[in-house]
Amino acid sequence: MKPRTIFLAPGRVAPGMTLAAAVHDRDHHTLLAAGTVLDTNTLDHLTQRGVEAIAVLLLDTRDAETITLEMRAAESRVAEIFRGTGSPAREALHAAVLLYRQESTQ
Repeated sequence: MKPRTIFLAPGRVAPGMTLAAAVHDRDHHTLLAAGTVLDTNTLDHLTQRGVEAIAVLLLDTRDAETITLEMRAAESRVAEIFRGTGSPAREALHAAVLLYRQESTQ
């Protein structure tokens, strides 16, 4: 199994999880480095500092069928958000959001 990066609110992260990316405050100061193993006190501190989401590593236990279903669901949600016609800028944003969702689902 390979590791997968997911983004969660600090209150949803379990102690023992590992950061996939550094955590920064609103002034872009580094609070924690990537690779830090999180504990209860650290997670509480992040919540108190107003950190809304952090990237953590999880082992990806999904099978190919589940990944395919999640990809289709993500594509459907993005299509619903961007339904109808719009400007070239809107289409570019649609493409960027879709690519982001596809990458984060894989």
